[in-house]
Amino acid sequence: MRGFFDEISAATVRQAVWEALVGYFHRRGIDKIYAIHFPPPGAPDGELRIAQSSGYPEDLVLRYLSTDLWDNDAVPRYARGHPMPFFWFDVQKEISLTSEQKAAISEFASRGIRNGLAIPVFGPNGRNGCVSVAIEDGRAKFSDSEIAEYQAVSQIAHQRFCELLDQHQTELVTLSPREAEILTWVARGKSNGVIGEILGISPNTVDTHLRRIYEKLDVSDRTTAAIRGIGCGLIRP
Repeated sequence: MRGFFDEISAATVRQAVWEALVGYFHRRGIDKIYAIHFPPPGAPDGELRIAQSSGYPEDLVLRYLSTDLWDNDAVPRYARGHPMPFFWFDVQKEISLTSEQKAAISEFASRGIRNGLAIPVFGPNGRNGCVSVAIEDGRAKFSDSEIAEYQAVSQIAHQRFCELLDQHQTELVTLSPREAEILTWVARGKSNGVIGEILGISPNTVDTHLRRIYEKLDVSDRTTAAIRGIGCGLIRP
């Protein structure tokens, strides 16, 4: 694992983080890996489908990212509310699947992708995700010690991914201390008048700051500005 840690520490771009993670699993005989990133609502990438894969058929990956197969994959949806690693088969036992989700499972199975281990990973400001590795037919399930190691490795990779992503986003959007202060009060539901009283400035000054905030965040209303500010990590919920 030391070699993996060194690779992650030396990574300066997100692709290098992914390559280090794939290399780690390849060395353990695991060829099919995919990772899905869950951007928080309001983040610049909040509406994007962010995923990377290795070892899966290219046509299946393209279909997954471009159709409703993404929305009907029960594994990442389950991972959003589950704190610990779980096997894909467990999802079918724990929740009631829709007909669309069952169809997605059948499609994966028809391509030889039947079971695997899903590892929820967690980052700052709700920037979470899920790393999944397929289990080949006939291979025994992973041991508890293997699962614990895979969880640690995936979490470290995700945190480094978020660190590199945060550096990029910080370059895109910054707020002055006063703007961040005002947006924090906006997120708490305070009016311009009340914010002015709290900060000792006029409502017109608050409005001027808000217009600058709207421009920086590329929004046009208070609610969206607050959501985006939280999603970008510029203010705390």
